Amino acid sequence: MLGALVDGVYADAYRNPAPTAEGIAKAGANMIFSDDASAISYNPANLAFQTNASVVVATAFARAENTYSPAPGVEIVSDDPWAVLPNLYYSMPATEGVVWGLGITTPFGQGVSWDAVSLAPPVPPPPGTPILYEAEMPVININPNVAMKLGESVALAVGLDVFYSQLDFKALVATGAPAPAPPYANVEAGGDGWGIGGNAALTWMVTEKQRVALTYRSQVDLEYEGDLNMEISFPNIFGAGYGIQLTDDIQVEALLEWIEWSVNDVQTATVSGLGTFELINNWEDTITAAIGGSWDFAEGWVFRTGYTFIETPIPDSTMAPTLPDTDRHIIGLGLGYTIAGHTVDLSYAYTIYEDKTSPAGSPYPGTYDIDSNLIGMTYSYSF
Repeated sequence: MLGALVDGVYADAYRNPAPTAEGIAKAGANMIFSDDASAISYNPANLAFQTNASVVVATAFARAENTYSPAPGVEIVSDDPWAVLPNLYYSMPATEGVVWGLGITTPFGQGVSWDAVSLAPPVPPPPGTPILYEAEMPVININPNVAMKLGESVALAVGLDVFYSQLDFKALVATGAPAPAPPYANVEAGGDGWGIGGNAALTWMVTEKQRVALTYRSQVDLEYEGDLNMEISFPNIFGAGYGIQLTDDIQVEALLEWIEWSVNDVQTATVSGLGTFELINNWEDTITAAIGGSWDFAEGWVFRTGYTFIETPIPDSTMAPTLPDTDRHIIGLGLGYTIAGHTVDLSYAYTIYEDKTSPAGSPYPGTYDIDSNLIGMTYSYSF
């Protein structure tokens, strides 16, 4: 899983998209009616309403092309292949009204690669200044949960989030050496580490056809150690959702999330042989809003679609090529087919990124343009 993640970029800051084809088709609005083991990622309280065991294997294929224009008429394009984001789930009833589940997922991750020569400023910065041109941060979450019914209409779930991650980068470092000596030295560094957090969720069946849900995932502080030492905090996430069964064949739901990206407002990185650097991010907390729906249009067949708006936490003043991100609008489409407990889902999502310009005087001034595509494939079996 780690090897599959290290190339490519598709992230809300460094949060990955919905983990299954069902969620991708609904643009992430899958909190209310998720009804198999993948509910562990969307809303684990829904596990309590399951009466069968469930296995879900999901893979997302993502690719983003980033264009950075440091000056008019100058365009630098990132070199990122398709990324593979795998996720695996299993759930099983334990006793009446109690279901446990395990997810091994890739909720966060970041990877971007630029041509080092193109990205380096023609006039070198002060000696010792690093110019990052490649960064990789795969993350795996081992996520056990237990869900239980509190009566016939309310379900509660609690779980652990155990993160393992690697962080690697390549940079050019200004040497300050006079010509004809090279103005930059190439440096590579990396580290890895573990972190632990928790999650909780609540689903209330208000009526036979209406549900509301609340979810929470706690902050996870992960300390990377190696020739790169750095702490990265993965944010607190609060979610609320409402869904309604409009007809026997049509479901619609809405999702609202608050994400505390400001936990990474300031960071410190220590690199062997280079020293310690303070990173001033000034990241902001964000809101994500989504709406999605499904239509069972024929026996065994379901069509899904959705729309979401995602705010970027990164202000113009601290935008950088190593983590390009802007406000975005996502439109998803997908089909699913079920027969004898086996389900196959396929989906596609296209993202419209708003233009962004980092002003003069910022570390990486210029304009940023991003284009991305996301394909989801999921197989699930209920038994």
